Amino acid sequence: MSTMGDVDQQAAASTSPTDGQNDETKEIFAKKISETITSGFVTLSLAIGRRTGLFDVLARQQEPRTSHEIAAAAGLKERYVREWLGSMVTSRIIEVDTTSDSPRYFIPPHRAAVLAPSGAEILRMAFSERVVHLAKVTDDMVECFKEDGPQGLPSSAYPDFQGWCQDVKGPMLDSTFIDNFLPTIPGLVEKLESGITVCDVGCASGYVLFLLAQRFPNSTYYGIDVSVEAVNMAKKEIATRGITNVICDVIDAAKLPEDWSEKFDYIIAMSTIHDVAAPEQCLREIRRVLKPGGQFSMREIDVHTQHHDNIGNSAASMIYVISMMSCVPMSLHENGAGLGAMWGQEQVFAMLERTGFSDVKKLGIPGNQIHAHYMCSKSGSSME
Repeated sequence: MSTMGDVDQQAAASTSPTDGQNDETKEIFAKKISETITSGFVTLSLAIGRRTGLFDVLARQQEPRTSHEIAAAAGLKERYVREWLGSMVTSRIIEVDTTSDSPRYFIPPHRAAVLAPSGAEILRMAFSERVVHLAKVTDDMVECFKEDGPQGLPSSAYPDFQGWCQDVKGPMLDSTFIDNFLPTIPGLVEKLESGITVCDVGCASGYVLFLLAQRFPNSTYYGIDVSVEAVNMAKKEIATRGITNVICDVIDAAKLPEDWSEKFDYIIAMSTIHDVAAPEQCLREIRRVLKPGGQFSMREIDVHTQHHDNIGNSAASMIYVISMMSCVPMSLHENGAGLGAMWGQEQVFAMLERTGFSDVKKLGIPGNQIHAHYMCSKSGSSME
């Protein structure tokens, strides 16, 4: 658990700008760049393998199979499958048995668990498709970089995003949210069991709300999001499943209803605040609608604010790119702050304290190495 003072000490121990450069030559650096570019191309092939179900087919097979057999099992054209297998074999992702007349392909069991995963493990492979989604807006992003170009991009520039989120967040949250995330908040599980009022800010298609409603039926849940598409998906699910204790609506978190003051016992924002146009106003509104003594959980990427403090973080470069290609332009399109996903814990602590929250703590999330959980409260008596 970290507080603001701990963060200051961590940031002071930054990496020297010359670390790792003393022995570097032009040839070594050129090889690194070539390998990075090659990995980008291979990622496209990973995305195709995931989306077509080829990895699932290979993971299920009991023995090595020919390209014709694999294509038939997947219901795909053999010629494309054969070329795809070439990319995977030369990337040393799929193995090939050459002892028979025709090459036969297979995935060792330990690799199958990574390439065709279940539960929270699905997130790793799902990000291969995120690369494909973001590549589609590359030309638009080049225009945004220009001084006379557009400020940003609308959410409509990312038509695949909501569907991708729904596919990914479900399996990931199923295995971590109830058992790993909630117990880190003292007393919350017991309160949810007794019955409290909860709000999910940036609820997307409502997956967190549905998990909570199923596990804690005595509580009442509100979900808000600015995405009409996402809220419609949530409302459809509510109607289909006959859920009576979840309400979802299209509402801007920076302009919450006036009659919501001190309405909620617990509010959660899962990777939402860095995307909103007016994050400080959003946090002030969240505090306004929180009951005295109520608790607020904010999940954000677990990084520092300064670039050099994130050197050595294996996920940092990937998330900077995601932030550059989607989080920042969507916020700036609304004339927003453009915080980005990598705004960092120093800014998080400062903004939470500036907007009036107390007892701000940074908690780890068991089973999640990418995100941090910032827990805080609104001064007042404890939740009833």
